[in-house]
Amino acid sequence: MEAISTISGNGVKLEEYQGNYSLISTREDKSGKHWPQWAKFKKGKDDYQEKDWTVAVKLGDKKTALAVLTMLLEELEGKGEPF
Repeated sequence: MEAISTISGNGVKLEEYQGNYSLISTREDKSGKHWPQWAKFKKGKDDYQEKDWTVAVKLGDKKTALAVLTMLLEELEGKGEPF
């Protein structure tokens, strides 16, 4: 799936890896190409991991991902129960 532009040069991309889905945060360059955002996450009070990881929200398998995205859509539309 191609990345979807959101606001201020940001975007999001749905990715599937080994049957699990994630929303990947992207940044758009001047040519309009989206690149994944990378970060070093904290692993303690003052310590960060050595390896960069993509900034992502892991949604789970297809059934779970659909349920999570449906709940988010219902919340945005004002139909769902507040979290």
